[in-house]
Amino acid sequence: MSTREGSILSEICLSEADRRELAEVASVVVGWSLDGPSIEALRERAGQSESLRSIGLDVRRRMREDGFALVKNVPCSEDAELVAFLGLIAIPSAPGNGDTLFFDISPSSSRSDDVSGTSAEFPLHTDSTFFSVPHDVLALACVRNSDSGGESIIVRAADVADRVRAIGGADALAALGDQVYPFYLRDPLFGHGIQLVPILVADGDEWCIRYRGDILAKLTERFELDEVHRHALSVLNQVVAEPESGAVQVRLETDDLIIVDNRRALHARTALGPGERRLRRMKGYSLDNSAWRII
Repeated sequence: MSTREGSILSEICLSEADRRELAEVASVVVGWSLDGPSIEALRERAGQSESLRSIGLDVRRRMREDGFALVKNVPCSEDAELVAFLGLIAIPSAPGNGDTLFFDISPSSSRSDDVSGTSAEFPLHTDSTFFSVPHDVLALACVRNSDSGGESIIVRAADVADRVRAIGGADALAALGDQVYPFYLRDPLFGHGIQLVPILVADGDEWCIRYRGDILAKLTERFELDEVHRHALSVLNQVVAEPESGAVQVRLETDDLIIVDNRRALHARTALGPGERRLRRMKGYSLDNSAWRII
């Protein structure tokens, strides 16, 4: 798959000194459970390190520009160190992540209703579409990868918007911003049911997206859209199925951490090859969005 023009898969690599610093940070919560107070203590202590703080700012900048950041040599098997590092970028959240800070993703899982727990391809999507406001940040920490396959694919919402406009015109793009598209609602604050929301909307000079093709296909059979919105969704489905030069593909290796802007990019996974794969999924809310500091 081709990559976005001008996009270089530049990566951030933690030095051994950074790893030692993270281990020292983690020592402040030895014997504690990882909950709100301990997570805040880790975040505060990590922020006192000039090097770690600088890396966190670099990650956030790359997420704004590219929709994701790839960080190498992260201690992906160490809970407190991983939380300390993520705390420089987001407020970690257990609700909506299997009610745990770290959700293991492995093809050995028997959860046939969850594509992430199989070896199948997982098309481009947004995580946490069932929340009233999806998580801002999705992080995948690689403990080990399969022998082949399992590449992560990221497409920025801005590139999706450009392609929708090019194929369907300004009217199709505008229609995707209307609050008419059905998604399931399973939210600890707003309850359960069906919510009608926009899919692709302008956010200042950026774009914000909420998309799950499988859910939309199922629910739009029950909640009929008019012709304008059916056409707009059809154009979007076409763009997502064939992202062309807007896509970036990344293969994770052991101790790689990929952090995706879940609101301003879609992500996918290619089918897995043989071998035992284990990722640890974490979700969180933007440090700039204090209204959603839910642990």
